[in-house]
Amino acid sequence: MLITCICAVSFSLDAQTPEAGKPTPKPGEQKEFIALQRLVPRLYQGSDWTDEDKAVSDRHFAQFQEAAKSGQLILSGRTEEPNEKLFGIAIFRASDEAAARAFVKADPLVSGGLMNAELHPFSLALENATPQPGSQKQFMYVLKPAPRLYDDKKLTKEDKAVLDRHFSRLQEAAKSGQVIVAGRTKEPGKQTFGVVIFRASDDAAAQKFMEGDPAVIAKLMTAELHPFAVHMQRKAP
Repeated sequence: MLITCICAVSFSLDAQTPEAGKPTPKPGEQKEFIALQRLVPRLYQGSDWTDEDKAVSDRHFAQFQEAAKSGQLILSGRTEEPNEKLFGIAIFRASDEAAARAFVKADPLVSGGLMNAELHPFSLALENATPQPGSQKQFMYVLKPAPRLYDDKKLTKEDKAVLDRHFSRLQEAAKSGQVIVAGRTKEPGKQTFGVVIFRASDDAAAQKFMEGDPAVIAKLMTAELHPFAVHMQRKAP
């Protein structure tokens, strides 16, 4: 059963290790990952950025731009919130977890100590990279499952029906261009989380869209809304 979205405890980039017994990927096989990125506190205020900090940020942008052109970077962006509430995400592809860690550590903002990053294995469920006309805003909501859903074996028929409606609704919204990206981390229990990045006319419409998610209505998942800005996205595959 595909639960598209779900957020909780993250693990550090350095602490992540490949799963024991996991088969070696076939040559050329790519996996998906998501990095959660947070600026160090001294950079919360734009006025505190030095010329050196700005130069590092320019290199970060150029590197991500190249990764998006090659298709390695699927999407990157950040919440539009102040101080410690601000965080960014980068959804990307790599051959394995070691390569994913290397990609994140090579980010000039990370290697330069301006930003911390956490890495999670990820599964991209839906993507619509087609630009939309108009001036709609972008938002992201993060979902996490009710504790009783940590074990898939405890899903009832009613739960599965709700999750089917959850996915079908997002699928239709992706087809219309409202949903930009949706997916979830590939982690067990309370570590699992996911994201839905979407467009809405305003905050109220975004709140309504999130609260209309069948999984939220049925209280199978909790949801948290963030104003968001997509900075880069690969061309539609």
